[in-house]
Amino acid sequence: MSARTLLLILLALVTATFTAFYARSWMQAQRAAILASGAQPAAVQAAPAALVLVTNKALPAGSFLKAEHLKWQAWPEDGVIDSYAVKGQREEKDFVGAVVRTAIAVGEPLTDSRVVHPGDRGFLAAVLEPGKRAISVPVNATTGISGFIFPGDWVDVILTVRFRVVEDGEAKGEPRYFSETLLTDVRVLGVDQAVENTKGEAAVAKTATLEVDPKQAEKIAIGLEMGGLSLSLHSLAREQDPFSQIARAIGADAVETAPDRSYTMDYDVYYMREDFLAARGTKQAKPKVTVLRGSKAEAAAF
Repeated sequence: MSARTLLLILLALVTATFTAFYARSWMQAQRAAILASGAQPAAVQAAPAALVLVTNKALPAGSFLKAEHLKWQAWPEDGVIDSYAVKGQREEKDFVGAVVRTAIAVGEPLTDSRVVHPGDRGFLAAVLEPGKRAISVPVNATTGISGFIFPGDWVDVILTVRFRVVEDGEAKGEPRYFSETLLTDVRVLGVDQAVENTKGEAAVAKTATLEVDPKQAEKIAIGLEMGGLSLSLHSLAREQDPFSQIARAIGADAVETAPDRSYTMDYDVYYMREDFLAARGTKQAKPKVTVLRGSKAEAAAF
Protein backbone atom coordinates (compact mmCIF):
# COMPACT_ATOMS: atom_id res chain seq x y z
CA MET A 1 0.00 0.00 0.00
CA SER A 2 1.43 3.39 -1.04
CA ALA A 3 1.96 6.33 1.27
CA ARG A 4 -0.71 8.29 -0.62
CA THR A 5 -3.42 5.70 0.08
CA LEU A 6 -2.59 5.61 3.77
CA LEU A 7 -2.80 9.37 3.91
CA LEU A 8 -6.28 9.40 2.32
CA ILE A 9 -7.55 6.74 4.73
CA LEU A 10 -6.21 8.64 7.71
CA LEU A 11 -7.79 11.87 6.43
CA ALA A 12 -11.19 10.14 6.03
CA LEU A 13 -11.08 8.78 9.58
CA VAL A 14 -10.25 12.16 11.00
CA THR A 15 -13.07 13.80 9.02
CA ALA A 16 -15.65 11.19 10.15
CA THR A 17 -14.62 11.51 13.77
CA PHE A 18 -14.88 15.28 13.67
CA THR A 19 -18.32 15.12 12.01
CA ALA A 20 -19.70 12.73 14.62
CA PHE A 21 -18.32 14.82 17.48
CA TYR A 22 -19.81 17.99 15.97
CA ALA A 23 -23.26 16.41 15.49
CA ARG A 24 -23.31 15.10 19.05
CA SER A 25 -22.33 18.47 20.45
CA TRP A 26 -25.03 20.22 18.39
CA MET A 27 -27.77 17.85 19.59
CA GLN A 28 -26.75 18.28 23.23
CA ALA A 29 -26.76 22.05 22.82
CA GLN A 30 -30.26 22.02 21.32
CA ARG A 31 -31.58 19.78 24.11
CA ALA A 32 -30.09 22.03 26.77
CA ALA A 33 -31.64 25.07 25.14
CA ILE A 34 -35.07 23.48 25.17
CA LEU A 35 -34.81 22.47 28.83
CA ALA A 36 -33.52 25.90 29.77
CA SER A 37 -36.39 27.69 28.08
CA GLY A 38 -38.95 25.54 30.03
CA ALA A 39 -41.02 24.79 26.93
CA GLN A 40 -43.56 21.97 27.41
CA PRO A 41 -45.41 19.95 24.77
CA ALA A 42 -48.81 21.40 24.00
CA ALA A 43 -51.58 19.60 25.94
CA VAL A 44 -54.36 17.99 23.94
CA GLN A 45 -57.53 19.90 24.71
CA ALA A 46 -60.33 17.58 25.84
CA ALA A 47 -63.59 17.81 23.96
CA PRO A 48 -66.29 19.52 26.03
CA ALA A 49 -68.85 17.14 27.63
CA ALA A 50 -72.34 17.51 29.09
CA LEU A 51 -73.85 15.56 31.98
CA VAL A 52 -76.78 13.44 30.75
CA LEU A 53 -79.23 11.51 32.95
CA VAL A 54 -78.92 7.74 32.33
CA THR A 55 -79.94 4.50 34.05
CA ASN A 56 -77.41 2.52 36.07
CA LYS A 57 -79.23 -0.80 35.55
CA ALA A 58 -81.36 -2.50 32.94
CA LEU A 59 -85.05 -1.74 33.48
CA PRO A 60 -87.83 -3.80 31.87
CA ALA A 61 -91.07 -2.27 30.65
CA GLY A 62 -93.46 -1.50 33.52
CA SER A 63 -90.74 -0.71 36.07
CA PHE A 64 -91.15 2.28 38.38
CA LEU A 65 -88.16 4.64 38.17
CA LYS A 66 -86.53 5.30 41.54
CA ALA A 67 -83.75 7.68 42.52
CA GLU A 68 -81.27 4.80 42.88
CA HIS A 69 -81.85 3.83 39.23
CA LEU A 70 -80.53 7.17 37.91
CA LYS A 71 -77.12 8.82 37.57
CA TRP A 72 -75.50 11.71 35.68
CA GLN A 73 -72.95 10.62 33.07
CA ALA A 74 -70.55 12.69 30.94
CA TRP A 75 -71.65 12.77 27.31
CA PRO A 76 -69.88 14.29 24.26
CA GLU A 77 -71.30 17.70 23.53
CA ASP A 78 -71.78 16.93 19.85
CA GLY A 79 -73.67 13.73 20.75
CA VAL A 80 -76.34 15.37 22.92
CA ILE A 81 -79.77 15.62 21.29
CA ASP A 82 -82.68 17.77 22.36
CA SER A 83 -84.66 14.91 23.96
CA TYR A 84 -81.87 14.01 26.44
CA ALA A 85 -82.15 15.16 30.05
CA VAL A 86 -79.12 17.44 30.54
CA LYS A 87 -78.02 18.54 34.00
CA GLY A 88 -78.89 22.15 34.57
CA GLN A 89 -81.94 21.83 32.33
CA ARG A 90 -83.67 18.84 33.96
CA GLU A 91 -83.59 17.23 37.42
CA GLU A 92 -83.76 13.65 38.66
CA LYS A 93 -87.10 14.30 40.35
CA ASP A 94 -88.59 14.92 36.90
CA PHE A 95 -88.32 11.16 36.25
CA VAL A 96 -88.64 9.59 39.71
CA GLY A 97 -92.03 7.84 39.95
CA ALA A 98 -92.46 7.48 36.19
CA VAL A 99 -92.98 4.07 34.58
CA VAL A 100 -90.74 2.66 31.87
CA ARG A 101 -92.73 2.38 28.64
CA THR A 102 -90.17 0.22 26.78
CA ALA A 103 -87.12 -1.65 28.11
CA ILE A 104 -84.10 0.58 28.85
CA ALA A 105 -80.51 -0.74 28.79
CA VAL A 106 -77.76 0.13 31.26
CA GLY A 107 -76.28 3.59 30.59
CA GLU A 108 -79.00 4.55 28.13
CA PRO A 109 -80.05 8.23 28.27
CA LEU A 110 -83.55 8.89 29.56
CA THR A 111 -86.08 10.70 27.42
CA ASP A 112 -89.70 11.62 28.01
CA SER A 113 -90.77 9.32 25.18
CA ARG A 114 -89.31 6.27 26.96
CA VAL A 115 -91.32 6.74 30.16
CA VAL A 116 -94.88 7.51 31.21
CA HIS A 117 -95.48 10.00 34.02
CA PRO A 118 -98.32 9.77 36.58
CA GLY A 119 -101.42 11.38 35.17
CA ASP A 120 -100.35 10.86 31.55
CA ARG A 121 -102.54 8.92 29.18
CA GLY A 122 -101.48 5.28 29.14
CA PHE A 123 -99.80 5.40 32.56
CA LEU A 124 -101.89 2.58 34.04
CA ALA A 125 -101.43 0.44 30.93
CA ALA A 126 -97.66 0.84 31.29
CA VAL A 127 -97.81 -0.31 34.92
CA LEU A 128 -99.62 -3.55 34.04
CA GLU A 129 -97.55 -6.67 33.52
CA PRO A 130 -97.96 -8.39 30.13
CA GLY A 131 -101.14 -10.48 30.04
CA LYS A 132 -102.67 -8.76 33.06
CA ARG A 133 -105.77 -6.61 33.35
CA ALA A 134 -106.82 -3.76 35.65
CA ILE A 135 -110.19 -3.82 37.38
CA SER A 136 -111.60 -1.56 40.08
CA VAL A 137 -113.69 -2.63 43.07
CA PRO A 138 -115.63 -0.40 45.46
CA VAL A 139 -114.27 -0.19 49.01
CA ASN A 140 -115.06 1.69 52.17
CA ALA A 141 -113.57 2.07 55.64
CA THR A 142 -114.39 -1.56 56.45
CA THR A 143 -113.76 -3.41 53.18
CA GLY A 144 -110.69 -1.25 52.44
CA ILE A 145 -109.05 -1.77 55.85
CA SER A 146 -109.61 1.82 57.01
CA GLY A 147 -107.45 3.27 54.26
CA PHE A 148 -104.35 1.25 55.11
CA ILE A 149 -104.13 -0.31 51.64
CA PHE A 150 -101.63 1.47 49.40
CA PRO A 151 -100.57 1.03 45.77
CA GLY A 152 -98.09 -1.83 45.54
CA ASP A 153 -99.65 -3.84 48.38
CA TRP A 154 -100.86 -7.44 47.90
CA VAL A 155 -104.31 -8.52 49.01
CA ASP A 156 -106.85 -11.33 48.96
CA VAL A 157 -110.36 -10.67 47.66
CA ILE A 158 -113.18 -12.04 49.83
CA LEU A 159 -116.74 -12.45 48.52
CA THR A 160 -119.70 -12.28 50.94
CA VAL A 161 -123.14 -13.44 49.74
CA ARG A 162 -126.58 -13.24 51.38
CA PHE A 163 -129.10 -15.82 50.18
CA ARG A 164 -132.28 -17.68 51.12
CA VAL A 165 -133.11 -21.35 50.65
CA VAL A 166 -135.69 -21.88 47.91
CA GLU A 167 -138.11 -24.79 47.98
CA ASP A 168 -140.78 -25.31 45.34
CA GLY A 169 -140.01 -21.92 43.91
CA GLU A 170 -140.52 -20.09 47.18
CA ALA A 171 -137.92 -18.71 49.61
CA LYS A 172 -138.02 -20.59 52.88
CA GLY A 173 -136.66 -19.70 56.26
CA GLU A 174 -134.40 -16.86 57.31
CA PRO A 175 -131.60 -15.37 55.17
CA ARG A 176 -128.30 -17.26 55.21
CA TYR A 177 -124.76 -15.92 54.67
CA PHE A 178 -121.71 -17.32 52.90
CA SER A 179 -118.17 -15.95 52.43
CA GLU A 180 -115.35 -17.24 50.23
CA THR A 181 -111.77 -16.21 49.47
CA LEU A 182 -112.35 -15.47 45.81
CA LEU A 183 -108.77 -14.49 44.81
CA THR A 184 -105.37 -14.60 46.51
CA ASP A 185 -102.14 -12.65 45.96
CA VAL A 186 -103.59 -9.75 43.98
CA ARG A 187 -101.47 -6.62 43.50
CA VAL A 188 -103.01 -3.22 44.20
CA LEU A 189 -102.27 -0.84 41.34
CA GLY A 190 -103.99 2.24 42.66
CA VAL A 191 -106.30 3.61 45.30
CA ASP A 192 -108.99 5.93 43.97
CA GLN A 193 -107.13 7.64 41.09
CA ALA A 194 -103.66 7.59 42.68
CA VAL A 195 -101.01 5.02 41.77
CA GLU A 196 -98.59 6.20 44.45
CA ASN A 197 -98.80 7.57 47.98
CA THR A 198 -95.86 9.91 48.54
CA LYS A 199 -97.01 11.01 52.02
CA GLY A 200 -97.68 7.48 53.26
CA GLU A 201 -100.79 8.62 55.12
CA ALA A 202 -103.89 6.46 55.43
CA ALA A 203 -106.99 7.78 53.69
CA VAL A 204 -110.36 6.08 53.28
CA ALA A 205 -110.84 5.42 49.57
CA LYS A 206 -113.89 4.67 47.43
CA THR A 207 -112.24 2.36 44.88
CA ALA A 208 -109.18 0.13 44.64
CA THR A 209 -107.72 -0.87 41.27
CA LEU A 210 -106.36 -4.42 41.18
CA GLU A 211 -104.06 -6.25 38.75
CA VAL A 212 -105.61 -9.57 37.71
CA ASP A 213 -105.63 -12.00 34.81
CA PRO A 214 -108.66 -12.16 32.46
CA LYS A 215 -110.31 -15.07 34.32
CA GLN A 216 -109.92 -13.33 37.67
CA ALA A 217 -111.48 -10.20 36.19
CA GLU A 218 -114.54 -12.28 35.25
CA LYS A 219 -114.79 -13.65 38.80
CA ILE A 220 -114.69 -10.15 40.28
CA ALA A 221 -117.37 -8.95 37.86
CA ILE A 222 -119.68 -11.82 38.89
CA GLY A 223 -118.82 -11.34 42.57
CA LEU A 224 -119.84 -7.68 42.44
CA GLU A 225 -123.28 -8.73 41.18
CA MET A 226 -123.68 -11.54 43.73
CA GLY A 227 -122.67 -9.70 46.90
CA GLY A 228 -119.98 -7.59 48.52
CA LEU A 229 -116.20 -7.74 48.10
CA SER A 230 -113.66 -7.10 50.86
CA LEU A 231 -109.87 -6.88 50.74
CA SER A 232 -107.55 -8.75 53.11
CA LEU A 233 -104.02 -7.32 53.34
CA HIS A 234 -100.91 -9.53 53.04
CA SER A 235 -97.75 -9.23 55.11
CA LEU A 236 -95.17 -6.96 53.48
CA ALA A 237 -92.34 -9.22 54.71
CA ARG A 238 -93.79 -12.19 52.84
CA GLU A 239 -94.28 -10.27 49.62
CA GLN A 240 -90.69 -8.99 49.67
CA ASP A 241 -89.19 -12.40 50.46
CA PRO A 242 -87.34 -13.58 47.30
CA PHE A 243 -88.25 -17.23 47.90
CA SER A 244 -91.95 -16.36 48.13
CA GLN A 245 -91.68 -14.34 44.93
CA ILE A 246 -90.13 -17.30 43.09
CA ALA A 247 -92.76 -19.65 44.50
CA ARG A 248 -95.56 -17.41 43.22
CA ALA A 249 -93.91 -17.11 39.81
CA ILE A 250 -93.74 -20.90 39.30
CA GLY A 251 -97.11 -21.65 40.91
CA ALA A 252 -95.70 -23.31 44.03
CA ASP A 253 -96.94 -20.81 46.60
CA ALA A 254 -98.48 -22.55 49.60
CA VAL A 255 -101.33 -20.05 49.83
CA GLU A 256 -102.28 -20.10 46.16
CA THR A 257 -101.98 -23.88 45.82
CA ALA A 258 -104.03 -24.80 48.90
CA PRO A 259 -105.91 -28.06 48.15
CA ASP A 260 -109.24 -26.84 49.58
CA ARG A 261 -111.01 -23.62 48.75
CA SER A 262 -111.46 -21.38 51.74
CA TYR A 263 -115.06 -20.54 52.60
CA THR A 264 -117.19 -19.94 55.69
CA MET A 265 -120.90 -20.44 56.34
CA ASP A 266 -122.95 -18.39 58.75
CA TYR A 267 -123.27 -21.27 61.20
CA ASP A 268 -119.41 -21.37 61.42
CA VAL A 269 -119.62 -17.92 63.01
CA TYR A 270 -122.98 -17.97 64.78
CA TYR A 271 -123.22 -21.64 65.57
CA MET A 272 -125.81 -21.11 68.33
CA ARG A 273 -128.26 -19.72 65.79
CA GLU A 274 -130.57 -22.69 66.41
CA ASP A 275 -128.73 -25.12 68.63
CA PHE A 276 -125.46 -26.97 68.96
CA LEU A 277 -126.50 -29.67 66.45
CA ALA A 278 -127.30 -27.06 63.82
CA ALA A 279 -123.70 -25.89 64.08
CA ARG A 280 -122.64 -29.30 62.86
CA GLY A 281 -125.05 -29.16 59.96
CA THR A 282 -127.45 -31.71 61.48
CA LYS A 283 -131.11 -31.16 60.77
CA GLN A 284 -132.97 -30.29 63.96
CA ALA A 285 -136.14 -32.18 64.81
CA LYS A 286 -139.26 -30.05 64.77
CA PRO A 287 -140.58 -29.17 68.23
CA LYS A 288 -143.54 -31.28 69.36
CA VAL A 289 -146.38 -30.46 71.75
CA THR A 290 -148.78 -32.96 73.33
CA VAL A 291 -152.41 -31.84 72.98
CA LEU A 292 -155.09 -33.34 75.26
CA ARG A 293 -158.65 -33.50 73.99
CA GLY A 294 -160.86 -35.18 76.51
CA SER A 295 -159.49 -38.66 76.97
CA LYS A 296 -157.32 -38.46 73.87
CA ALA A 297 -153.72 -37.25 73.66
CA GLU A 298 -152.19 -36.18 70.32
CA ALA A 299 -148.67 -34.99 69.47
CA ALA A 300 -148.62 -31.87 67.29
CA ALA A 301 -145.45 -30.92 65.38
CA PHE A 302 -144.62 -27.30 64.55
